[in-house]
Amino acid sequence: MVSLLGAAATLGGTPTSVARRSRVLAPATRDPIARLQAQLDAGEVTLAHDSLLGYLPALLKTLHIPVSSQGLVFSRTSLQTDKITPWSPRAIYFNDDVYIGYVQESTFLEVAAVDPVRGAVFYTLSQEPRARPVFSRETTTCLMCHQSRAATGGVPGFMVISTLTDRYGYPVVGMHDGSTTDATPMKQRFAGWYVTGSAGPAGHAGNVYSPKLAHEITDKPAYRTQLNMHAESARTDLAGKFDSAPYLSAQSDLVALMVLVHQTVVHNLITAVHEAAPDAVFEDSMARVSGRDTTSRAQPGGGPAARLRRDVEKLVRAMLFVGEATLDGPVRGTTTYAQDFANAGPRDAKGRSLRDLDLETRLFKYPLSFLIYSDSFNALPDLAKGEVYRQLRDVLTGADPSTEFKQLTASDRTAILDILHATKPDFPR
Repeated sequence: MVSLLGAAATLGGTPTSVARRSRVLAPATRDPIARLQAQLDAGEVTLAHDSLLGYLPALLKTLHIPVSSQGLVFSRTSLQTDKITPWSPRAIYFNDDVYIGYVQESTFLEVAAVDPVRGAVFYTLSQEPRARPVFSRETTTCLMCHQSRAATGGVPGFMVISTLTDRYGYPVVGMHDGSTTDATPMKQRFAGWYVTGSAGPAGHAGNVYSPKLAHEITDKPAYRTQLNMHAESARTDLAGKFDSAPYLSAQSDLVALMVLVHQTVVHNLITAVHEAAPDAVFEDSMARVSGRDTTSRAQPGGGPAARLRRDVEKLVRAMLFVGEATLDGPVRGTTTYAQDFANAGPRDAKGRSLRDLDLETRLFKYPLSFLIYSDSFNALPDLAKGEVYRQLRDVLTGADPSTEFKQLTASDRTAILDILHATKPDFPR
């Protein structure tokens, strides 16, 4: 993880100024797991141990993570590759800021949380019963993949990978590889995952794996044309795929997976803004001290302020679903996830919420990311958050006429502004 102190040191300021700046801009923050550990240590919270599933049921309940969020992945792309197969998939459960990974017969749970400033933080939790469960911080192994330039933008982050596997779950390199985003066409999503639900005529790439072993596929372009990746796109259950008895659910809801894709991307972009912000804030404060015009940060050019603007632009575009792949038919899940998700959101006087799903032609009814309410977004320094709000307001009021926002209709923009004014007190009128 890139520390804020390390970023500050690149400015060449004095040690005193750097230290002062890091104290001001990087206050001690704790992710949800660190907060839970403090409660466990103080005896304020207990986690019941299940004889089959260990701490999983209690952890989900304590963190308010719905079982309906369960996604099942059989691609061997995890810390526990030796235990993941098409007949024993890894289960992932999530809410807005915590991800839990469960693998059959594993001695520990995999846990990832969002630190409000520093991004993804990784833990394991032993499945052995203890009077006081202890989350162990993972600092190196996970970040080898979860802080790569290609997958997370170089910040400690998250990713949903779509990759064809062989019959044992080993990825076939070069076949549908890559991180999935809102812009990824549905037919290219979720290879290596089990998926329940319907996704329109084009389907998705879930539930299918190669009958060949990875090393047996020598001509990958030819094999790609031979294998029907969409043959099992309409499954509403996973009967015959694996024994679901060791899991909390037999489903891997398509709607939950789509929300998972969106929020992993936006989490990473928020973290990127956090990493860019300290240098820009310092530059701004020095300009004010010297009496220079601080509005210059809004002009083209290099330096910390320019980097911050670029990262904010990426974030705003992702939050507004620029480039989102259009659904070619209605999407339907197989669990209560869609309703569970929508019920968690703040609503305006007309009952509208940024968590309302569309699922006909796009994911959300009002296309602005619900992560605008997240702790990590709220923790952005005022300079960075103000730039996000300025860009959002310019788009939503029509002051920014860029064609890349043409998917937002006039009614979309009005509704989003109304919802923000009613539910986001610091959003400027």
